[in-house]
Amino acid sequence: MMWKKQSFLLPLLLSTSIAQAQPARSAKAAEPSPAAPQLIVAIIVDQFRYDYTTRFAARYTGGLHTMLNEGAVFLDAHQDHFPTVTAPGHATFMTGSTPATSGIVANEWYDRPSGKVITSVEDAATTLLGGTPGAKGSSPHNLLVSTLGDEIKIADGGTTKVIGISMKDRAAILPAGPMADAAYWFDSATGHVVSSTFYLRELPTWVQRFNAAKPTERALGQTWYPLGAEGKADRAFLTLPATPDKEYASRWQQTPFANDMLESFAELVLTQEHLGHHHGTDLLTVSFSANDHLGHAVGPDDPAVEDMCLRTDQAIGRLLAAAERAAGGRQHLLVVLSADHGVAPKPEVMAERKMPGGRASMAEVVNTIVNALNARWGTGEWILSAQETGIYLNYETVATKRLTLVEVEEEAARAAATLPFMERTYTREQLLRHVAMADEIDSYVARGFYSSRSADVFAIQKPYWLFTAEGTSHGTPYNYDTHVPLIFWGNNVRPGVFPERVGVTDVAPTLAALLRIGTPTGSVGSILREIVPAQSSLNR
Repeated sequence: MMWKKQSFLLPLLLSTSIAQAQPARSAKAAEPSPAAPQLIVAIIVDQFRYDYTTRFAARYTGGLHTMLNEGAVFLDAHQDHFPTVTAPGHATFMTGSTPATSGIVANEWYDRPSGKVITSVEDAATTLLGGTPGAKGSSPHNLLVSTLGDEIKIADGGTTKVIGISMKDRAAILPAGPMADAAYWFDSATGHVVSSTFYLRELPTWVQRFNAAKPTERALGQTWYPLGAEGKADRAFLTLPATPDKEYASRWQQTPFANDMLESFAELVLTQEHLGHHHGTDLLTVSFSANDHLGHAVGPDDPAVEDMCLRTDQAIGRLLAAAERAAGGRQHLLVVLSADHGVAPKPEVMAERKMPGGRASMAEVVNTIVNALNARWGTGEWILSAQETGIYLNYETVATKRLTLVEVEEEAARAAATLPFMERTYTREQLLRHVAMADEIDSYVARGFYSSRSADVFAIQKPYWLFTAEGTSHGTPYNYDTHVPLIFWGNNVRPGVFPERVGVTDVAPTLAALLRIGTPTGSVGSILREIVPAQSSLNR
């Protein structure tokens, strides 16, 4: 693993662009508002930390290079909620809401009515299309608010198209919203691009042809080399199996080959669905997932992550070019790029840097809580589930022992707080009453709390501590997990580098303001004035 020196491209831009950008706000204020774009492409790169835009900027030559140098770049954008994981981050991107409003509190949570753990998008009322025959499908039925795409549909009467794509179902579904024309994702069991009967009766013929060509198998037996070191065996990151089995599917998803396939499918969506050619504004959401699969395995400081970022830059470059063609020129295209979360450094790397951190386990938290509750009130089945959002207590046990939920929550939180790697604990009662909201991290937790889905006790580890035995992860309210890129490019976007703190919650209301349509129902974000300058008249 190597620690790369940061590029000084953005700091150099900062000294000139900020000075240029500030006067431009008043200068532009009296100008007529530009025509709405024919096409919006909303890109999320899964697990793409903000500092990937600076550390590797000197080596970018494709879409990231273009957007960083020609777009509106926000230096201090955050996913300002807890937990910082895929489903909430993708929901926030196009709703402007946080889990407290959207209801998407995690990738999965314990569902008390059914008595089981469910994913954010699983839907037993639907069937998978194109995947394992008879398999249950997925939908946005757990999303409680509208997306930008839904508001576009409502405003134009359904004449435009909204489509979401990703390798992950939740990453395709949640940004697109309930009214989307389609969402497509990858089914590792079959190697197919799939969808759900929530959207369609059957896969379009063009998707079936795409699957018939077996695009996921084009990398069978191939070796992933760093850019500029192709063919050098001693530099290879990995060689994929030559057989399309489960091992191949798992490893393939950690390579740039997976992002390349998704980008080629995005180009097909643009042409086959005639995006950019409808009356109104079409929306395509694209989430690149391979970065996350790789990052979990090797951590943000591994050379493979740098190469993945460089190849993602190339893939985004191809996507921008295809989107420009579809929209009929850059002036008719608006692109926004961000990430659903960042990622923590591996504790072993932090130890080499003489920094704090380490590895723990959720099992240790659970055992500590159970032992404390047993010691005070006697043996019982105290915990139903332990998820990334926290601990779900067994209400039947609480009632049988004639206790109140509040006192059991408090005892559980006190016990968890005794662990040396624990930073803060919260109870359901505290969050319901908005107690102990002293700083920004407290606010992050409050924004992630939705009472009918969230846990009873929340336990947040100290910075750089992970609840994984290997690799790395994310989910905390610390900057390495919350700080993400935010860049707008295209349709009359004024280039500039902006240092003020903003949220990913600001994206959806900003785009809605540009389109002069309703703001998504759960939006808590603000309109970014750098993107939507003040106008002297709504008729301009």
